[in-house]
Amino acid sequence: FISRVLVVFGTQKRSNSPMSGPNTFFDDNVLERQDSIPWQNQTSIVRSPEERDPGELPALPTAMEEGEEEEPKEVVAVFNANTQDGSRVVRAFSKVGSSVIAIVRVFTSRKSKALMKLPNVTVRVADRHDELSVKKALVGVDRAVLCLTYWERFQTLSEKQQAILVLQACVANGVNNLIFSTFEDTKQLRLKGMKSQIIPDSEGRVHPEFRRMKEVKKMAREEKVQLTHMITSFLDEEISKKSLCLIVGENGKVIVGNHS
Repeated sequence: FISRVLVVFGTQKRSNSPMSGPNTFFDDNVLERQDSIPWQNQTSIVRSPEERDPGELPALPTAMEEGEEEEPKEVVAVFNANTQDGSRVVRAFSKVGSSVIAIVRVFTSRKSKALMKLPNVTVRVADRHDELSVKKALVGVDRAVLCLTYWERFQTLSEKQQAILVLQACVANGVNNLIFSTFEDTKQLRLKGMKSQIIPDSEGRVHPEFRRMKEVKKMAREEKVQLTHMITSFLDEEISKKSLCLIVGENGKVIVGNHS
């Protein structure tokens, strides 16, 4: 289901179109929630593809005509790729045919070696606290993804500093599209007595504000780097596999996509 969400980010080189989210659909097979507010109420913030300005969406792959040359694959860099969440993103982009640069701290680790075996994946090493190595890791990249612990805030000052370094590296390499990606496993949250980061109001609407990320968001705007926030909340069990993805682009509108 993750690859179906990520495919909306396109496979074309250097797309400058603002990205707002997937071709959204909504049905009754929604993620189980811990409160009484049905996710069906989220339809109030979901717009169909027909209702959107075409300029809001990235170009999606189209069937090639005979004699037409194949477009170069988009190169996507994924930071924190050897974490559980990072490896999910790497596998998803690999599955949809993007050329993936998996950026890790330790090249010889078991997780890094597993990434090397994936199709379309190259592993690069970068110290997340070293500006030069982060910049080198983004050479030749079209889009960057930074996997974070939380959706609306940085977990630590160190994570914030890493986000700033990645943003600066994007600017240095002409990468104008950066995604902050977060995952949450609702089964694990229940086992730990925790709640989802996606908190709707009494009308079922979600209003992410990203106040504790405002410094980095301001930097991105000033440097003309398109910053997108994405959270995927999923239930992954043998008898039930569901996911709910929220994407917020520069215009602040929330796009919802759910899969089962």
